[in-house]
Amino acid sequence: MVKINECLLKMEKNNIFKNVALKVSEYKKKNPDKKIISLGVGDVSKPIVKPIIDAMHEAVDDLADSKTFKGYGSYYGYDFLKEKIIDNEYKDFDISLDEIYISNGTKTDSTSILELFDINSKICITDPIYPIYRDGAASLNRKVFILDIKNDLPVIPKEKYDIIYLCSPSNPMGIAYKKDYLKKWIIYAIKNESVILYDNVYSAFIESEDVPKSIYEIEGAKKVAIELRSFSKNASFTGVRCSYYIIPKEIKNNINEFWKRRTINRFNGADYIAQKGALASFLPESQKLIKDNIKYYKDNAKLLRKAFSNCGFHFIGGIDSPYLWVKIKENITSWEVFDIFLKTLNIVIIPGIIFGKNGDNYFRVSSLGKKKDVVEAIKRIEKYYNEKE
Repeated sequence: MVKINECLLKMEKNNIFKNVALKVSEYKKKNPDKKIISLGVGDVSKPIVKPIIDAMHEAVDDLADSKTFKGYGSYYGYDFLKEKIIDNEYKDFDISLDEIYISNGTKTDSTSILELFDINSKICITDPIYPIYRDGAASLNRKVFILDIKNDLPVIPKEKYDIIYLCSPSNPMGIAYKKDYLKKWIIYAIKNESVILYDNVYSAFIESEDVPKSIYEIEGAKKVAIELRSFSKNASFTGVRCSYYIIPKEIKNNINEFWKRRTINRFNGADYIAQKGALASFLPESQKLIKDNIKYYKDNAKLLRKAFSNCGFHFIGGIDSPYLWVKIKENITSWEVFDIFLKTLNIVIIPGIIFGKNGDNYFRVSSLGKKKDVVEAIKRIEKYYNEKE
């Protein structure tokens, strides 16, 4: 009899995003007349801008012509895209083409990157945290250790860990780490010969001057940090799938070369059409439209911050991130407040327990929806909580 991979049994199966979708679906079936507004799942609502769409149409045409047809591409991504990434994102950090890897989504990248490291490596994550880090590590039979949180920041440990997951701007907490704080992590990693997996997919939302757009702004970071980025949130590629990450050659043990060996055997390269679309995202006309989209989401966040403040909630985030991390006022669990929002307000939020046991006193709100829905949700929230007071 074939046996199942027992590592999969270690993955969380209860408090996952699927449970939110199931609860919402069941409620909709029973209440088809209710207008449900989602402030939950972090998908974007603005479509891909036209210059990018045009470029992807041209890429499709390329595949229909023997003169321009593309079959298997580079395992590590096309140079035309990597060059543009360097010019626009990393020109000040001396990043070379063979330090950039193009992939098909940070959700995959953040887990598969663990294949670089010994199975006994000590991995530390925060709680609350994006659950893919935790469950992805479990699926690869890796043991994770939980860092304490103090003043909304992971406490830099005294003991040695090999791999550290950091996400900034943070999902779910919505805060972005300042340079002085990140410097302490770089010092820790250099001292302990650790590697930081730096999830920076929300970099386009950063507006605070003391928050770095890249971890490589911190001196010494290229010795210890792998930075992951994506086109999902800034270029609306959630349905296209294109991402990239940087593995500097300065990191010890020659891991850049080892990753090339791994990738050539485990990955056939990102989609040509997606990469041509990603390339077009750097066009001046695309950049203007993308910045307008980001502003749209950030304006939504400002409205939500004001509303939750008016209703007496304590929260963080929503400045350098599309997420607000809101503390529950009542003495109830995050699933219970989820039910209140869904069944009383007809609003979907994400219960904090999904992101770890320390999140059960919170819920996550997203500003990535349509403005008219955000405005309507705010009216419902303010009416409910003002009347309750």
